[in-house]
Parts: sequence; C-alpha cells; structure tokens
Amino acid sequence: RPHQDGHALCCHTRGDVGILQFPLHRALTPETRLSWDWLVEQLPSALPEHIPPTHDYLSIAVEFDNGLDLTWMWSCALSVDTIFQCPLPWWDQRETHWVVRSGTQQLGQWLSERRSVLADYERAIGGTPPGNIVAVWLIANTAFQRGEGLCFYRGITISDTAGTVSVQR
Repeated sequence: RPHQDGHALCCHTRGDVGILQFPLHRALTPETRLSWDWLVEQLPSALPEHIPPTHDYLSIAVEFDNGLDLTWMWSCALSVDTIFQCPLPWWDQRETHWVVRSGTQQLGQWLSERRSVLADYERAIGGTPPGNIVAVWLIANTAFQRGEGLCFYRGITISDTAGTVSVQR
C-alpha cells in the first residue's frame, strides 16, 4: 500500500508472504546499480533467517534472465555481508540472499542503499553472468513464525550509462 505521504510503498506482512514484482528489461553491465531507500519499522524475525523455521524477512531483489534472483535483506541477527542460498526447497536452486543491514539499532530511520548488481552477482552467485535484469521484487515474509514485519521503500531505481529507470510506480 502507499505510504502516508504518497511517496513510498508500504510492505506490511502479518503471518503471510507477499512478493511485489516490477517487470523491466535492462541490460546487466558493470555499471548497473540498484538504489533504494527503506525505512524498516519492524523486522519479522528475532532469530537468524537462514534456516526454514525462521526464514521470515524483508528484502528487495533483482530477477535475472537466467531464472536466478539476488535479494538484499535486513537481518535481525546475521552479520552484514552474510550470503546464503534460500533454505526453502525449490527456492534454494533460484534465490541467493545477501544481508546488507543487521540488528535493530537503525530501525525507524530512512536509510539509502546503492548496490553494484553485477559485482554482487559475481560474488554471491558466480558463474556466467546473465545478460539482463527482468524484474525487481519487494519480498515480505512472515509465514513461518507467524509474526509481523513493516517496511517502507522509496526511490527504487536501476541506473547505468544508458540512464536511470524508476522502478517504483
């Protein structure tokens, strides 16, 4: 749902899961950057999210034309720069998680992120890189512990030498 000021998206999950997908077609180059601002009010897990019973999280992800996706998440307990395969069957063959924020000290604050998508792909996934980004996802999951998560996003963009595309509508 839109944020109260109309300039941000609200992802609020309570005992369920949702993925908002923003389709696009953008070449993946060394200059490709994903940028966003987020304000996390409440993390959906108080336990590390890297195992199935506690895999409740809030994140932003990029889907590639090879069927894989890379998701940048805020963890309650896993260290920043922890990278792990999704612990869920089927998703473990498709999705890689990267912790970009950890802990509760910055909850309730707008924070800006900027990621080099190709460099992150090479470090987290490896192998032959895909040619294109095909979607950006917002993921909100509380299906396992049945808790609650609340996060706002704004200013989501993909940029490179060809220009900047606003992902958020």
